[in-house]
Amino acid sequence: MTAPISLFLAVFVLISTISFSTKAAELPVFQGYCEEVSQHPIKPAQRFLAYMQCNNFENRFKEQLQKHWFLVTDDDMKICMKYKGTKNETKSYQQLMGCLSLAVGEKCYSGKLTCRGKTL
Repeated sequence: MTAPISLFLAVFVLISTISFSTKAAELPVFQGYCEEVSQHPIKPAQRFLAYMQCNNFENRFKEQLQKHWFLVTDDDMKICMKYKGTKNETKSYQQLMGCLSLAVGEKCYSGKLTCRGKTL
């Protein structure tokens, strides 16, 4: 009777270890980027159009990131957010997607992540 319990505990510990080591990062929330972008045009109508276009693009990039977020690790996020607080701060989903694309692509090419034959 103790053998099945020991086996169960061993499997549980193994699964727990795997899930912690592959824990995905949290999708960040960016605020203020489109307001900043829309301040550059001089005319109010152009500002509004720039703001709407920026929000449209940001929403599309956020949707794409959410679809593939299972591929992103905490280490990937540390790399992509390392410039936070400087002029090079990652402050939009478009910028984040560019950085994470490089990080995930590198893992595919190096064999750390199986990407062959799978359409995302």
